[in-house]
Amino acid sequence: MDIQRAKEIMESSKIINVEYRGVPVHIDQVFESNAYAEIHYEDGAVANAPLNDLREN
Repeated sequence: MDIQRAKEIMESSKIINVEYRGVPVHIDQVFESNAYAEIHYEDGAVANAPLNDLREN
């Protein structure tokens, strides 16, 4: 996923399904300087993920 699309999804009022390694996640913050995103899983666990590993469904 590219930086611009990740930011669009994060700022959208619609629910847009995103997966990290096949698991549904929510994007909380996008770090443009290193192409990473802070994400959280449905159980509330927080992680950092490379944008290249995020997939929009």
